[in-house]
Amino acid sequence: MDISELKSRLATDTLGVVKHLLPGGRLEGNEYRCGDVFGEKGRSLGVHIGGGKNGIWSDFNTGQSGDLIDLWKEARGLSLSEAVRDVKEYLGIKSPDYETVERKYSRPQKPRCAAPKNSVKEYLNGRGISDGTISTYQIGERGRDIVFPFLRNSELVMYKIRTAEDGAKPVPGEKNMEPCLFGWQAVPDDAREVVLTEGEIDACSIYEATGYPALSVPFGGGGGGKQNWIDTEYHSLDRFERIYLCLDQDEPGAAAENAILSRLGSHRCFRVRLPHKDANDALREGCEIGRFIEEATLKEPEELVPAANFREQVKATFTPDEIQEGYILPWGKTQTKFAARPGEVTVWAGKTNHGKSQMTSQVMVYAIKQGAKACIASMEMHPKRYLHRTMRQVSGSLRPTNEYMDRIFDEFLAGHLWCFNVMGRAALDSMIDSFIYARKRYGCDTFVVDSLMRLGVRNDDYAAQADAICKLVDFAVEYDVHVHLVCHQRKSIEGVGTDSIRGAGEIADNASNVFLIHRDKKHEEEMETATEERRRELEAIPSVILRLEKQRNGDWDGKIGLWFDRDCYRYKEFRESVYEYL
Repeated sequence: MDISELKSRLATDTLGVVKHLLPGGRLEGNEYRCGDVFGEKGRSLGVHIGGGKNGIWSDFNTGQSGDLIDLWKEARGLSLSEAVRDVKEYLGIKSPDYETVERKYSRPQKPRCAAPKNSVKEYLNGRGISDGTISTYQIGERGRDIVFPFLRNSELVMYKIRTAEDGAKPVPGEKNMEPCLFGWQAVPDDAREVVLTEGEIDACSIYEATGYPALSVPFGGGGGGKQNWIDTEYHSLDRFERIYLCLDQDEPGAAAENAILSRLGSHRCFRVRLPHKDANDALREGCEIGRFIEEATLKEPEELVPAANFREQVKATFTPDEIQEGYILPWGKTQTKFAARPGEVTVWAGKTNHGKSQMTSQVMVYAIKQGAKACIASMEMHPKRYLHRTMRQVSGSLRPTNEYMDRIFDEFLAGHLWCFNVMGRAALDSMIDSFIYARKRYGCDTFVVDSLMRLGVRNDDYAAQADAICKLVDFAVEYDVHVHLVCHQRKSIEGVGTDSIRGAGEIADNASNVFLIHRDKKHEEEMETATEERRRELEAIPSVILRLEKQRNGDWDGKIGLWFDRDCYRYKEFRESVYEYL
C-alpha cells in the first residue's frame, strides 16, 4: 500500500489519529489544537478535522505544515520511509507472506574509479550535466569510461559502465547483480515526488534542469522482464505520492510506461510528454522541462477509445491457425486453437481424483516455460507437496536428483512461481488482496485457485458462489491477468456439459472458458491386470478425455484424448516424447 492509499486510510479517522499523535491537545470547533508537534498543551498548532482541508495542519510558531503523514513524521521524529512503515503498523497493514523461490543476487565489488576530471567530465559537461550534478549522483571516471553507481541506503547494489562517447551503451559491471533504480543518492529523505527516466544521463538531466529528484530504470525501455526491477524496489517507492514517468518518446518507452503504470498504480503515476526523444535532448535544446512535469497527466480513461485503435488486433483475429496472445497449453492439438488469455477466467472441472489439480499444474509449468509469472493458491495441498508434483512434471521423472531439483528451482522457477501459503479454507477477499499484491510487486500474470470450495463458500450457498466467480472475473479483467479456477463436478451426472459443474450456474456463465476432465478409471484398472496383447490394445486408447465446453473468445470447442503418465504426473498425447524444460 503506497503513501496515497495510507493518507486516505488515515483520513477516515483524522481525529483518532491526531489524538494518538498529540494526546495533549483538545478539539475546538473543526480544529484540533495543541502547543507543538510533540502534543504539548497550547494552541499554536492546529489540525483541520473534516471538510476540504481534512488532516491539513500548521504550527504558527515554527511555520511547519503538511498533511497527516508529515505530522506523523514530525511527531515521532522519523524519516519519511520510517513514518510510512509506522503508519502501516498503526493501521494493521501487513504485506502478504508468500512462500516463493527467491532469486539469489550477489553484491558487486566497489569499482575502481575516481571523481571525473578528464574525458568523462568533459563529455558529461558537453551533454549539459554540471559538476554539481555529477557529484550529487556520485558518478565515477575510469579512463574513458563512465561509472554509474546504483546505490540504495548508501549500499552499492549494482553499477554500470559506459564509454564517454555518443551512441555508447551502458553495460552491467558484473553478473548477477540485484536490479536497482539509479539515483537514490540524489533523492532527499523527505521527498514525496520523484521522476523516473529511461537512462542514467536522462535522470541527471532532469535533476540538472529542474532540481526534481530523478531515478533511472536499470534496463531501459520495453515491457516484460525489462521492468523486473519493480520486484525489488516495490516498497522503496511506497513513500511517493507522485511518480512522474519521463521515459523516451518511442515505442519501447511506451511499453515501459504501461508496464510501470500497471504495477505502481495509475492513481499516482503521471505521464510526462516532452517535445524531444528523451530528457537529455530536451536539456540540450533548452526545453522548459519543469513546465512539462507540472503539466503531466494521469493515464486517460481506457473505456473510451476510437475503434481504429484496434485495427491491428482485429486483423490478427483473421490470421488462420494462430493464437495471438496468452499462454498456450502443453498439447499440440490445442496449440493453435486455445490460449489462456489476459483478462479471462478458465474453469477446470472434473470429478474427485480425475486429475484437475495435476492438469492445471502441468498447464502452469508449460506457461512458465513461455515466460509466465504464476501464483498458485492450492488450499488443498501444502506447497511442499505441490512443488513435489512440479519437480516430477518439470523433470519428466519419478525421482529427480537433488542436483536436478536445484537446477529447477534456480533456473526455471526462480522469479516465476509464488505459492499462496494457506491450507484449508481461505477468505476470498484476502486471497484476492494477496493476488493484487503479487501482480503489482512481482508482475504475476497467471493465477490458479484450487479450488472454489476452499474459499469459505458453502456447497449450497449459490449466491456466495456467484459473488466469488464475479470477483475473480473482475480481478482478471482489471489487472489484465488469467485466472485458472478448479471446480468439482456433480457425482450424479456424467462428465458432459457445463451443467455438470457442482454449484451455481453463474460459475460457467461468467467464466470465459470451461474445460471438463474425465479419466476412465476402469480403463486404468484393466491396464493393471491385462495380458500383454490386451495391454497393447488398451495403450492405443486414451484413458483421459479433455473437453473444451466453452471458449468465449475463440472459435474452437471439442475434445482431445490424453494418456496419464504416473511417473511424471504428465498428461501426454499418444507416443509423445518427454518434453525437456531445462
